[in-house]
Amino acid sequence: MTPRRLISLVSLGVLFLGSCSIEPPLYLRRPVATRLVLSTHVNVDIMWQLDWQAKWQFNWNASALGPVGYPQPAGMRLHIYTQNAEGVPAMHTVHNFVGTSATMDVFVGKHNLLFHNNDSETLLFTADDELSPVHSYTRIISSGLRTSNPVQTTAQKMSGVPTKADEIEEEPVALMPDALYALYDENRLITDNPDDYVYEDGRYVLKITGDLTPATYIYLIQVKLLNNGGRVVGSGGGAALTGMSAGVNLWTRETHAQTVSVPMDMYMDRAQDMLGARLLSFGLPGCNPYDEESVAAAPRKEHFLVMNVSYSNGSWRNVRVDITDEVRALPLGGVITLEIDVDDIPPDSSPGGIPGGGFQALVSDWEEQIGITTISD
Repeated sequence: MTPRRLISLVSLGVLFLGSCSIEPPLYLRRPVATRLVLSTHVNVDIMWQLDWQAKWQFNWNASALGPVGYPQPAGMRLHIYTQNAEGVPAMHTVHNFVGTSATMDVFVGKHNLLFHNNDSETLLFTADDELSPVHSYTRIISSGLRTSNPVQTTAQKMSGVPTKADEIEEEPVALMPDALYALYDENRLITDNPDDYVYEDGRYVLKITGDLTPATYIYLIQVKLLNNGGRVVGSGGGAALTGMSAGVNLWTRETHAQTVSVPMDMYMDRAQDMLGARLLSFGLPGCNPYDEESVAAAPRKEHFLVMNVSYSNGSWRNVRVDITDEVRALPLGGVITLEIDVDDIPPDSSPGGIPGGGFQALVSDWEEQIGITTISD
């Protein structure tokens, strides 16, 4: 079944400049510059899983922790790749604007249009040259992942307790991306034919519809603690998910084959004895997550949820859970529910923590993997 997309309506209005006294059909036949008006709306209620609200049982404090779903973009960027007579992109212009509407000059002709939001502090964008595909990625927190470079989540910064990742060359740690939406519209012809336009309020308007869909994907992870009895009290060191893509090609929507581990904050729902986290990432590596065949052909990477579990006696330990199948089943993100018996991960008998503990999500000498139960329909 094809995953449900986040739907957005993109309306592009092309307004021709000139005197209103000239008859519109005569005016439109002149090859002059046009004015483009962009208006977007992102529906944040339609998410990546149709029944995600029923699945997500964690008591998420949205006022303190932020929204669970996709926020509205606060700013947009439009890349216009104008084609020459041979149909090859020959010119690239960029327009940035606050909010989801603006005006900009576009000439009659054929163009490739790339829209994406530009309101993030974590996302980076690059291209090999002016006419190459745009890639998005986030900074590597520690290129060598040496213990001298602490990797801190928000909760850790507030507590003052450092989180560290040991050196491992295979997979760096990268910042969690913010929400990213994109639309790539190829071979869009803007003509001077009045039959292609709607005449509204004294203007000829060209309306185009399309899907502005996420290019980063939300994973909601909830861990039910069985037989806890007040022993596990939180996750002071946060968590991480391994094997995720390092970035995405915004033209093709194919994710980068390079993998990274993405740290996240993890919270405790004491009323339900649950640990919960919200992760944004670029998703599965080496595929277009909107294409089922591409997902099926993607290289199989291991995905481990690594949690730093804190106990009431002051000790802590790292817990590694293999959730490869769960992540691959949700290429566009979704809710992952796990069960862990606390009897399988008892606290250290002496307060102060297990020697060498702390959040070491990517160390080569993992804590012993524990048995888990995945909750499914």
